[in-house]
Amino acid sequence: MTLNNGLILAVFIVITTLLALAYGFGVKARRLPFTAEIGFNQTQLQFLRWWIKLALVAGVVLPMCLLALDWRQPSSWVLWRSYLLIVAVQLICERVFSRFLVPSTVVPIGFFYTAFRLWQLLDGFTQLTFSYLTLAGFGVVVLFWIANLIMLMVMAIPTVFVGSQSISQS
Repeated sequence: MTLNNGLILAVFIVITTLLALAYGFGVKARRLPFTAEIGFNQTQLQFLRWWIKLALVAGVVLPMCLLALDWRQPSSWVLWRSYLLIVAVQLICERVFSRFLVPSTVVPIGFFYTAFRLWQLLDGFTQLTFSYLTLAGFGVVVLFWIANLIMLMVMAIPTVFVGSQSISQS
C-alpha cells in the first residue's frame, strides 16, 4: 500500500484536523504554552510575503507543470493528485481554523502538512520514472518543502511558543 492512497490520506487529514482543533481550543482556553497570535516582526512579515509567492510557484504551479509533463504516467497522476489534494486541504484548514479558533493554528498545521508532503514526495519518488527535466523540477519541489519545514522550525514556531519567547527576551 502506497502512502498516496485514499485511506492513508483520509486518516492523515482526520488526525491532523483533530490535532489542529485540540491546539486551537487549547490555546484559546490558555491550556497550552502557545500564543493565539503569531508574533512576526516587520522583517519576518516582509520575508513571508515573498515566501508565500515562492510557495505558490514551487509548491503548486511547478507540481502542476510536472503532472502536465508526465500526464501519461499513471503513477504521476496518483502522486500529484494526492499531493495537490493535501495542499488544498491544508489551505482550507489554515483559513478556517485561523479565523474561527486562533490565528497561530497555521503554524502547527503548516508543520504537519509540510512533513507529510515531504513523505508523500519521498514515496512518489520511488514510484515515478523521471526525465532530466522532471527530476530537476521534482528536486526543486522537495528542496522547497525542506526549506519550508526549516523555516517553520526556526522562524514560525518560536513566535508562537511561549517558552521560547522568555528565552529570546533574556
